Amino acid sequence: MINRNEAQRFLTQASFGASESDIDALVALNSYDAWIDQQWALPVSLTQPYVEAVGSGGLRPIRHHIWWQNAMEQPDQLRQRVAFALSELFVVSDLDYTLGNAQFGISQYYDRLAQYADGNYRDLLEVVTLHPVMGIYLSMLRNVQADPERNVRPDENFAREVLQLFSIGLVDLDLDGTPVLDDGEVVPTFDQVIIEEFARVFTGWNFNGETAITSNDLTGYDKTQPMWAVAEHHDHGAKTLLGGEQIPAGLTPEADMARALDNIFMHGNVGPFVSKFLIQRLVTSNPSPAYVERVASVFNNDGTGERGNLGEVVRAILLDTEARNGYTDDNFGKVKEPVLRLTQFWRALNAIRPAGTEEWRPYASSSLGIDSVAGQAVLRSPSVFNFFQPSFSPPETDLLAPEMQIHTEATVGAMNNVLHSCTYAFNTRDYGYEVITRIDVEREVGLASNVDALIDHLDELFLAGLMPAAQRTAMRTHLNALPNTPDGHFARALDAVFMTAASPACMVQR
Repeated sequence: MINRNEAQRFLTQASFGASESDIDALVALNSYDAWIDQQWALPVSLTQPYVEAVGSGGLRPIRHHIWWQNAMEQPDQLRQRVAFALSELFVVSDLDYTLGNAQFGISQYYDRLAQYADGNYRDLLEVVTLHPVMGIYLSMLRNVQADPERNVRPDENFAREVLQLFSIGLVDLDLDGTPVLDDGEVVPTFDQVIIEEFARVFTGWNFNGETAITSNDLTGYDKTQPMWAVAEHHDHGAKTLLGGEQIPAGLTPEADMARALDNIFMHGNVGPFVSKFLIQRLVTSNPSPAYVERVASVFNNDGTGERGNLGEVVRAILLDTEARNGYTDDNFGKVKEPVLRLTQFWRALNAIRPAGTEEWRPYASSSLGIDSVAGQAVLRSPSVFNFFQPSFSPPETDLLAPEMQIHTEATVGAMNNVLHSCTYAFNTRDYGYEVITRIDVEREVGLASNVDALIDHLDELFLAGLMPAAQRTAMRTHLNALPNTPDGHFARALDAVFMTAASPACMVQR
């Protein structure tokens, strides 16, 4: 039987946050496997239709409105959570002018990640490669063959990052994700020559239907249709890929690309590289090599002979014994990303988007500005390396904690200020501004006459029963000092919510 704490822990890994009704439903279903099946069967909640219907391609806030609506309101939580993780693997960002004014394309790019969240990695890799948003971001679009007389050579940007960041990484890996050693030294997966060869593969691609390839003006084109090839600007020569595989001369741009993406897809690193990345985003920053190997084995063969089945990879990640029982190890778990802290807070407390508003807004400014507070907003990372790197380890520790790279004193303090205002100024009894999202605290007020029952409730809802004893003692002492009256119950409820949500224990997903 799945108990309530187990259900909360699973939903924290697999969704944007566990509400009490979500916990009830999973306990009643009593099957993680069946829950995953139900989730993959749900229709995909998209962003592009809303963005196109409501705004122009130059309005950034509209995309954030619908992203938060999907994360907070839509039932396909697993798909949306995996899409968010994939957006930190196949990184694009709309911080620059061109993509900032290409919100139809940016929103569609995100939708493709959601649509392929349970699809095949090879298919997704091709969709990403041919998307004009990626073509612009990593300058593959209008990349042309070498012209020595004009001192022109193919752009290497996408060629480098598709290898380094999207697929195989920098060093050879065993199936368990640990580096292969040769006389005690790591073995590089590729060198500059290989980058130059792949750069030649990725030449001749342009906006769909466009043949002119020399202009630097990228604004007035459709950024939702896959790029197409302009053969006269492609390098048709022979090329050498990973593992010494040869592409013969004279192939079309489409055939060259297919060969190159197949070559990447079949590299032995892809399974452990992608598997470990998704484990880190969904479950724990420091998975054991055995955990990585079990998931990578599913990537390599899902049991039916299919390689790269992301739906089954995600299932393997969430159902693995380490994911379900690893919380007993002090080194298990992950620091929560700022965006997830807020979605989990709101979903746990049945937050309400006020009628007549389109935004999930935590304070007076637009939800677009959440990155200035939290250091993170969807598809707005400062570089292709994401908001934080998977290999980041804080000083004086040998543990990985990628999210700590953006958890500064300023961002932690700012996020706690957001949670404070959400709790005390924007709840169901103190409306504040009508356009601000409000949390529902009636359950907590109803429990507040019994301090231990209130703490137990919040422990289950936010911490899956893992509240530290010292935190429980401090909360009990403080809450019992408040009056056992109707007004005191309201104060107890708010203080208990904030003390739980802003605690160090609640910043870590266990």
